[in-house]
Amino acid sequence: MTHTHERWDGARIGVLGGTFDPPHVGHVRMACAARDVLSLDRVLFSVAPAPPHKGSEPLSPYQHRVAMVEASIAGDEGLAVTRIEESHVPSFTVDLLRACRERTNADVYFIMGADSLSELDGWRDPQEVLRLATLVVFARTGAAMRLPVAGEASLVAFEEPVVDVSSTALRARLQRGERATVDLPPAVARYIERVGLYARA
Repeated sequence: MTHTHERWDGARIGVLGGTFDPPHVGHVRMACAARDVLSLDRVLFSVAPAPPHKGSEPLSPYQHRVAMVEASIAGDEGLAVTRIEESHVPSFTVDLLRACRERTNADVYFIMGADSLSELDGWRDPQEVLRLATLVVFARTGAAMRLPVAGEASLVAFEEPVVDVSSTALRARLQRGERATVDLPPAVARYIERVGLYARA
């Protein structure tokens, strides 16, 4: 866990933002691949308290989502969680990246799936997002690797691993009482069972 106002050392830092409700094996694979291929000093998982695109969709409590991410990456060198967005309501990516810039002089690499890249033109201040970070984009089946924003951009595209796991679909399966152990890190599956997250009403 990194503290909110801590200065971040290193020359190359990856940031993977999301709601992580729940975090799945795809998130961890993306972070590890970016860390290893791009020689990142660390990859920070930033848990968003209230993403604007989720609207009125209910989210699991923030502390549970943070705890699940911590469980999913425990023992993985160079992966950590940051609460840098905890006070950002709603939580926009451009504000996350500005906050990152206040804490480091490192090159910042923002990790995402190709489905998110295709929606970038609908984000708040997408040109500023491109200015603040290099985008690291992972392929998803059915999602074009296309940057819909004009202007200069630094982008690294990964053809694999293809990340086709969805937190939304996982929640639905868990709420139906189905097991999802293949798509969840074992520690996350145990946490969900112990706390009773996503239990059917």
